[in-house]
Amino acid sequence: MRFCSISCIKVSGSVIIVLVSTLVLCIKSLGAAPDSSHTTFQKVPVSFKSGDNLLKGILISPRGAKTKVPAIVFCVGSSRSSTVANYASLLDSLFEQHLPLDSIALLYFDKRGVGESEGKWYNTDFEGRAADAKAAADYLASLPMIDKSRIAVAGHSQGGWITQVCLAKYPDTFVGGISLAGPTFDVKEQVRNDYASVLMCQEQMEEQAAREKALRMVKRDFFLASLLPVQENWKQLKVIRKFDPGQYLPFINKPILLMFGENDALVSPKYAIETLNKYFPQGTPSNFKVLTVAGANHSFKVADFCHKGPTKHLPYSKESKKQIAAWVRTVLLQS
Repeated sequence: MRFCSISCIKVSGSVIIVLVSTLVLCIKSLGAAPDSSHTTFQKVPVSFKSGDNLLKGILISPRGAKTKVPAIVFCVGSSRSSTVANYASLLDSLFEQHLPLDSIALLYFDKRGVGESEGKWYNTDFEGRAADAKAAADYLASLPMIDKSRIAVAGHSQGGWITQVCLAKYPDTFVGGISLAGPTFDVKEQVRNDYASVLMCQEQMEEQAAREKALRMVKRDFFLASLLPVQENWKQLKVIRKFDPGQYLPFINKPILLMFGENDALVSPKYAIETLNKYFPQGTPSNFKVLTVAGANHSFKVADFCHKGPTKHLPYSKESKKQIAAWVRTVLLQS
């Protein structure tokens, strides 16, 4: 809190209060917004090319950094609604508030065809999205402030899948990655997870019965999407329906944090870990850190599995924030 003083001058036994100008300055000072020039970091809009598409985003970087700093490229989730703007709360709560922004850079960008980025998101497969993330990393590597040997990739939901692809395909670009609620199973199983959760919560079905019915619903959707993809989401489903992260996960040799929410209705941590055990029957490699956060939902907010109503007011999991910050310190900030 800032305080203002009032100067007093004693003249001939009376006190003359020099008030007017001092009070005006005081009011202006108390009401003024903080001077952003004194912050240790800056947020600036950026753009870069990936193939024929111009992609746009936001770069958060230290102000006046005297040494090269590490960086994280963040990949948003699925559908048209997954924009950097819509991810602002998650990014602020899980990354910005708990990372030293005076010594690390963050790059968020809108995927193809979303926001101001060029292209069509629904015609882009996961390998294409991974190529866009690499282009973002290449852009960072061109900046004099960035240590190109310490660029990581992170992503949420579908962006978690992209993180997995990036680490397998571009080990020379990314030093490690964070997959937040990124499935380790294929697209068909993820859609099945989604339907089964709805049936369990809304129709009070037992899990096995819900999964059996959900599988029938998935087969219907996949057939219709392949036959007549009229909606954007169905066009995307036609493009990605055969994706299986099992083609990539066994080939990741860089540090990766696979973090799941205990109450995630879209990506079951139980089936995610079961799938990992199939890929790695002798145990997950030492570069894998697999964590299920107690009480967390798909967005790592604290919520019940069958939570109804808005989620805006729900708090983000403290454990999620702690684990992300710890991974970043270990992998990126200990040079």
